[in-house]
Amino acid sequence: MGWKERLRNAARLLGRHPLMAIAGLVLLGILGNLAMQQAERFPKLACSPCHVMGSYVEGYDHGELLANKHKDAHVDCIDCHENGIEDKVQETIWYVTDDFDDPPAKRHFDNKMCTKCHSDMDALVAKTDKGNGVNPHNSHLEDLTCSDCHKMHKQSKAACQNCHDFEFLHNLPPEWEKVQDPHAGEGAL
Repeated sequence: MGWKERLRNAARLLGRHPLMAIAGLVLLGILGNLAMQQAERFPKLACSPCHVMGSYVEGYDHGELLANKHKDAHVDCIDCHENGIEDKVQETIWYVTDDFDDPPAKRHFDNKMCTKCHSDMDALVAKTDKGNGVNPHNSHLEDLTCSDCHKMHKQSKAACQNCHDFEFLHNLPPEWEKVQDPHAGEGAL
C-alpha cells in the first residue's frame, strides 16, 4: 500500500471519528508548542536558521555586547523576547516562505522589561548618584527608557553624550560607544 492510499485511509478514519481528529490536532499543537519552548532555549537552533537573525545570535554568543553579558548571566533570548503560539506559527510561516523583514523590525521595550530583573528605577537612580549633579539615570530628558542608552545587540550609547561631555562618559565599559571629542570634526558641539 502506497502513501497516498494510507493517507486516504487515515482521512476516512478521521472522518468517521471527528473527536479523535480534534484530540489529535490539540495534542499535536500542545506537543509542538512544548518542543518550540525547549528549542527556544538554544538560540543557534531556534533563531539562527533565519539568516536575518545570525548577527543577533552571534552577538548573544560572543563579544562585548549586552546580549552576551545577559547570556553569561543565564538569561535566554526568550526571557525578553517572549513568544506566544501565534508568534511561533507566524515565524514558522515567514521561515518556510522566506518572507520576512531584513533587517527585522526593531522592538521597543519599556522599562518594565528591564526592571523585572534589575532593581527598580528609584534604587538605580540612588545607586548612580555620585553627588555631583550628573546622574545618567535621573536625566532632564524625562521620557527616556532604558533601551534609549542600553542596547542589547549593538554598542550602547549614552543619550546624554549627544549634548554633554561628562567625565563618566570617558570611562564606560567596552560595550559602550565612546564619547566623540567635541572639538574634532563631525559631531562637534
